[in-house]
Amino acid sequence: MSDRPCRYRGLAPTSQTLQYYAVFLVLLAICAALSLLSNVFTTIDNLGNVSEQVSVVGVTAMGMTLLLVSGNIDLSVGGQVALIGVVVALAANGVNTPVGVAAGLVVGLLLGVVNGLIVTRLAVNSLVATLGSGLAFGGLAFLLSGSQPIVLTDRTLQNLMNLRLVRVPIPAYLFAVVIAATAWLLHSTVGGRELFAVGANPEAARYAGLRVERLRFIPFVIMGFLCALASLILMGLLNTADPGAGARLPLDVIAATVVGGVSIAGGRGTVFMAVVGVLLIGVVSNGFNLLGLDPNYQSIFSGLIIIVAVAADSALQKRAGRIGPIAVDAADTPDPSPVSATLIADAGPGPAGRSSA
Repeated sequence: MSDRPCRYRGLAPTSQTLQYYAVFLVLLAICAALSLLSNVFTTIDNLGNVSEQVSVVGVTAMGMTLLLVSGNIDLSVGGQVALIGVVVALAANGVNTPVGVAAGLVVGLLLGVVNGLIVTRLAVNSLVATLGSGLAFGGLAFLLSGSQPIVLTDRTLQNLMNLRLVRVPIPAYLFAVVIAATAWLLHSTVGGRELFAVGANPEAARYAGLRVERLRFIPFVIMGFLCALASLILMGLLNTADPGAGARLPLDVIAATVVGGVSIAGGRGTVFMAVVGVLLIGVVSNGFNLLGLDPNYQSIFSGLIIIVAVAADSALQKRAGRIGPIAVDAADTPDPSPVSATLIADAGPGPAGRSSA
């Protein structure tokens, strides 16, 4: 074994390949079926509508990917999006749209900081912490709005989000930028590799000299910012801040990321497959609309997706435990997906080692 950075992998290559690409094949099969069942599905306008519809879920799913990889989860995304929307509407109607947008971004960051501090400083499980904070954020949104939707008097945000460049809506471009930024952060930086290490084994990462609490805190702040962006997109499409608009969002976001192969146990996942999961949820929703099916079935479908995806992930983890971990050299063995954990060789032993950037 060379002295180059070593990757610690918990799944055999065949299992990884099966899990990461089966969902992609399912997406292709559903697209093929819908193209046969509906003449509208493959039109440019409808594909543009799909990209617009998935943008809100997709933007927040990128933040959820970072959180799941680091071993945490955020169930407060719906409450965050609702509260930020109400703040934006109140500030925009009271002052002007730029002030409203700035207020929304600041509030989003603050909400992310609150969640991060609860999880890292108070040592509260992220599932419980964000469930509670989500209820609080949502309740505050209803309180500030008087339990009524707030219509934006200035249509600047609506005009921007409904603008199309080369027949592609602006929200789709924003989603693409977020995808690129998240992929760069998670797969091309030292901090991203450290997130995998923390999610796979926080104690081992701590002994390797990584600042575990800091690494777990940062994704919550990023999620807060992305919730603000998602809220701005949603408000632009509807020209309304609805305090109940984010009620379904956590279900869709978790379904998209988990079905895309991002492990709910932490330490494993890719941005590409998370995007595939988002597209799968969006295409199915679009298909339900085109075929005139009862939208309630979509909730059933999303719930089943989460159960099947988590069950498959659990089975693969158990299989990996029977096989045993495989240590491979980063330069000698190709891998189509991120590893279960990446221990940075130059971090140095003990707490004196190099910390995250």
